[in-house]
Order: sequence, then structure tokens, then C-alpha cells
Amino acid sequence: MFPELVARIEKDSAMNVEYHVQQGLQPAFTEDEAALLRQGAGRWLDAAECRRLEPALSHDVLGAVLMEHAHLTPPRFVRALARAAAVHGAEIREGAPAAGFDIERGEARAVGTPTGPLRADWFVIAAGPWTREVASAAGLDVDVRPQRGQLAALDPGSVVLRRSVFWSGGYLVPKGDGTIIAGGTEEDSGFDARPTVEGIASLLEFARRLAPALASATIERTWAGLRPVTSDGSPIVAKSEIANLIVATGHHRKGILLAPAAAATVASLIGTAR
Repeated sequence: MFPELVARIEKDSAMNVEYHVQQGLQPAFTEDEAALLRQGAGRWLDAAECRRLEPALSHDVLGAVLMEHAHLTPPRFVRALARAAAVHGAEIREGAPAAGFDIERGEARAVGTPTGPLRADWFVIAAGPWTREVASAAGLDVDVRPQRGQLAALDPGSVVLRRSVFWSGGYLVPKGDGTIIAGGTEEDSGFDARPTVEGIASLLEFARRLAPALASATIERTWAGLRPVTSDGSPIVAKSEIANLIVATGHHRKGILLAPAAAATVASLIGTAR
């Protein structure tokens, strides 16, 4: 769904979300990892082929799966979505948190905000890791909690990495501006979204393990974000006990990846009820 979505919102917003489709590698450092990867999708490359494609890759790599993947720049994507929504008539109110809901006979009539109540036929709570707190104002208990993910942008200097590399839950993604993004940790830290010495150190060691020459890279910036996680790891996109209130959250690391499908599901839930 992404190519069509990106084309549409870039046209409506006059913004470039830096969407790229490119090759990626998932390497194996052990025979067990190699055996598992050979059973999956993608083309298996031996160690020599890996280093021919990516000379900076560690010589400890036994082989890798070559696959296709896509990536974009999240802040630009969010801003472009907002602009495109506004072009189609949406009104976006920043700094107006949901302070409570007016519920009558099992239906929501309005949501309270610091500037007054907002009435609607349908309500969607899509507040990421803050969904539980927002939903509690409507008397709902949503099984979602925050999980911190830390990232680092590296200036690789003369080290060339043409393809993204994914291993052991982490990744190195070369971006159009020349940086390489190293991510991302998974930490239960509550709502603390600050990067830590331990977290960033683990990312730098991860980068050096995959591409030893990155030890000479410089650090452009570090940051962290909060992901919404459910107890069973599955996202929640469904009607709640309140007839006209939908909850969409819990996508963990795949929030952007699943965004078009989640949006289509929400639209379908509202459309089906009409």
C-alpha cells in the first residue's frame, strides 16, 4: 500500500518523505543462524558474495540473505500526513489533549479539551504508548505500555555501506544524507524517552560488530522514542465497549509499516457501521 500512499501524500503536501526501496542484508554469524536464514525468503549469499557487495561487512559473517525493503524519514512522513489531511478538510489541533469523554447510553458524545468539548459521530484513540491514559478517561482499560527505542545517526566518513543490514533485532540503514542510522534498543523504561549511555553504547558496539570500520565513524546525534507494546505483541485496531469509539495502538516497532493497513481497518470499521 505504501507506493500509492506516498505518491498521494507527497502530491497533496508538496513534501518529500524520503521513501526509498532498496536492498538489505540479513547476515549470519553462526551456523545455526545460517540454517534458519536459508529456510526463509530471500536469496542466500555466501561470505565471499557478501563482502563483494558490502566490503565493509564483518569478516565474521558466514553469509546473508539478500532481500528488498523500504524506508522513509518518520518526522517528514508525519508532517506530510498532517498537511495532506488538512488539504482534504481535516482540522488539526495541537496542544489540545483529551481531558475526558462525555458518555451517554454506551456511546461517546464529545471529548473534552482545554478549549472546550468537541462533538463527533465517531472517535478514534490512536495515542501510541499514551493510549491507556487517554482511554482511561473514557472508562476503558487498554493493554498497552511504552517501550523505549534508542537510535544513533553516524557519519561513516570513508566507510561505505550501500545496503541496510539487519541482525539480532537491530539495524544499520544508510540514508540519503550520507548518515547511517543504527537502531534500535527495546527497553521498558516507562515514559522516559531520553537516550542513555548504556543504550547508545550497545548501538555503537552493534554497528562495529556488523561493520568493524564504523569504529572510526563519528556520532551525528542520538535520540530515543517510545513504542506502544501490548502484552501479547499484537496490535489493537478494534471497536471498544463504547459503540462509537475505536482504539488503534500497540504496533510496537512496526507502526509506520502497518500504518496504511491500520488506517484502512479503522475506515472500514466506521464505514461498516453506517
